[in-house]
Amino acid sequence: MGTYPTEKVFFQFPAGLRVLAVDHDTTILDVIKKMCFRCHYRAVTYSDASLALNYVREKKDCIDVILIEVHMPYGDSYEFLQHVTVETNIPVIMMSLDDAKSTVMKAIIDGACDYRIKPLHENQFKIMWKHVARKLWSKNQLPKKEDSEYVASYVLDSTVMDPEKIGSNFKDSDSYEPEAKPKRIVEAMNIPALIREQVASHLQVCFL
Repeated sequence: MGTYPTEKVFFQFPAGLRVLAVDHDTTILDVIKKMCFRCHYRAVTYSDASLALNYVREKKDCIDVILIEVHMPYGDSYEFLQHVTVETNIPVIMMSLDDAKSTVMKAIIDGACDYRIKPLHENQFKIMWKHVARKLWSKNQLPKKEDSEYVASYVLDSTVMDPEKIGSNFKDSDSYEPEAKPKRIVEAMNIPALIREQVASHLQVCFL
């Protein structure tokens, strides 16, 4: 099983996106970890769906999105999906070599937010944040104004959303941690369109 660092995790959307991957194929899990690393995401992996479900129940507040193989030999993927959708609001993406329409439809009907055909590609990971964005919008944790240009400036602008830009600026604000207020962090990061409410909403601390 992959693990997060034990120190505090400062989550600045989408850099630091926390991904739980479940697949019986450890080679696939290694690929997922590498792709997550390239996208500046954090990954935890399990090869057993039952153990993964236990992890979700213990750490659901520290998971942003879940990837799970449809055909798991140990544990039922659909049962896992049903438990996650009932017990949490974490987006679940199902993945498989199985591209049958019936399989895809069952996954979506049962609650999956997306279905990925293997082999997985890095571009699929780069846009994975969109499912988390929908969840945050539903909880009013991302700006939701009638002015579409305002929303686009926060969600779609390449400068604001670029993980390297955000990560670099956030490191520059480390001198304010751990007592820093969102307002001072915003000033230190100096990213256009970033407001202190956004930092306060997405600055999360997880001890694992």
